[in-house]
Amino acid sequence: MANYLKILPIILVINIASCTQVPENRPFVNTNSSNESYESKDRKYKQLYDSIYINLALNKDLNKEALALFIKDIQIMTDINLFNKVSKIAFEIGDYGAADIIASKWIKISPNSYLPYKFGLSASLENNNFSRANNYFLSYLKTINPQSKSDYSRLMFSLSENRNRLNVIKFFEDYLQINKNRLLSLSYIELLYSYNKQTKVIEYINKIGTYNERNLIRLESSSLAALNQLTPAKDILIKYLQSKDIFDRQVQIELLEIYLKLDDMLSATKLIDKILMSDPDNISIILQISRLLYNSGKLDLSEKYLSSLVIDTDEINYLRGMLDYRAGNYRESIVHFDRITSHTYKIQAQINKSSSILKIHGLVEAIEYLENLKTKYTSEDIKLQFWLAQVSHYNDKKLYRNIIEIVNKSLISYKDNINLVYARAMAYEALKKVDLMEKDLLFILSIDNKNSNTLNALGYSLAIHTDRFDEAYNYIIQALDYDPGSPAILDSMGWVLFKKGNYVDALKYAEIAYKKDQDPEIIEHYCQILIKNGLYSESRKIMEVEFKKNPNNSDLIDKLTSLHNNVPL
Repeated sequence: MANYLKILPIILVINIASCTQVPENRPFVNTNSSNESYESKDRKYKQLYDSIYINLALNKDLNKEALALFIKDIQIMTDINLFNKVSKIAFEIGDYGAADIIASKWIKISPNSYLPYKFGLSASLENNNFSRANNYFLSYLKTINPQSKSDYSRLMFSLSENRNRLNVIKFFEDYLQINKNRLLSLSYIELLYSYNKQTKVIEYINKIGTYNERNLIRLESSSLAALNQLTPAKDILIKYLQSKDIFDRQVQIELLEIYLKLDDMLSATKLIDKILMSDPDNISIILQISRLLYNSGKLDLSEKYLSSLVIDTDEINYLRGMLDYRAGNYRESIVHFDRITSHTYKIQAQINKSSSILKIHGLVEAIEYLENLKTKYTSEDIKLQFWLAQVSHYNDKKLYRNIIEIVNKSLISYKDNINLVYARAMAYEALKKVDLMEKDLLFILSIDNKNSNTLNALGYSLAIHTDRFDEAYNYIIQALDYDPGSPAILDSMGWVLFKKGNYVDALKYAEIAYKKDQDPEIIEHYCQILIKNGLYSESRKIMEVEFKKNPNNSDLIDKLTSLHNNVPL
């Protein structure tokens, strides 16, 4: 901090001098005759000095110092832009008390601006102060157009970043129960969707009715699909499309995605033909369809539509490279990745190329390739991606000690990077160093307490490595709150309930997880829970299906065979 102080006098001289210079061809102003009091001048210059200091601190990423100084001298501050900047800093740091103080003073300066009320509402909800939140919200409503949905959406968008989501939900649940406001309800539904609260999205849509509104139809269908209720999600979109005379390509694409999830290829191909019939030469549509097919594992069909394109773009080369990689054509994938020049795809293409090199030449050459790439870029963010790619390659080879070594090395440059720390935590978990894993994961949660992946990883690891099942459950339930549609988290919840002896509820979660994702570990858990519930024939059916789908997965076959050896026929 002392080093930064040294340059302040220079800055002050420049700024103050520029304010007091007498312009040419203008009469000299006698400052002694000014009506402004010495006290007012002192206040003015103190404000100027502190504003410069605060901006300097912000430019040097000294956010806590800037916030502390601003709060200390907040009574003399009048710079609206500075109020806005420092408010955001208070939220980033998590100092909601300071955010509330800033909002209160800001209102006195700009009572007709919506911004201080928005910040104040957000801060109050983080502080569990519902009464104060209500005052801010009612004042916010007075600054907006009550007939403008965008004004409500603007508020909800800012609240989407709140950490204490439960408080936000409780506040608007209580308010909307008394005050029937459709426009606010529409914006609140969008907020719930951003929170991954699909069940509540559907609940509120049912309360207010869709009136065949496009956005609500799409939100309802998407929420149902996320909850694995694919048939009703499909039916809603079909009904909507049948009711409209216009050609709605976006909704058709969303319907196609559901058909693919249902593995209804007859309906999917018919819909593709219909979409392409309307605009057969549209490259963007063909690419979109190819990507959907690729993501659904329909590689041959994806290749079919992609091959119809005679042009050669970076996006097309990228998808062709990925298709070749998935098909095991690693040398061909490299050819496509090497053709890519635009920044949008180039970095990821280079990372994917390293995966192809790993398959062809082995780990050493793949790592050397990534190391060489680091020397060609100055951006630390890009270099970080190459570090993480190296970690991924070591993980593929189950070289967990190498992961720990490389993460420790990379953290010198990327201090406290969450992705790197998470990778090290998972390496510790694989080595059964649970204490070190827990330390790393708790560190991540101290920075980002709503990180669903970390909450799930910690809960699941505690469930499989320790008997701390209640703790594990608490972490997983938090993860599920932030990401209720995740098959991995649903599987974790099923497994921790299984460990706690609650086999009936465990089955509910395991079944949903299995329907959403047939990951080998999810399959194994599902079968084990089915057996524990006495559903032997159901478990055997799952085993037979997966044996046909995964004939080369010897690990899965061995585990399921062992699991069913002592099961009644």
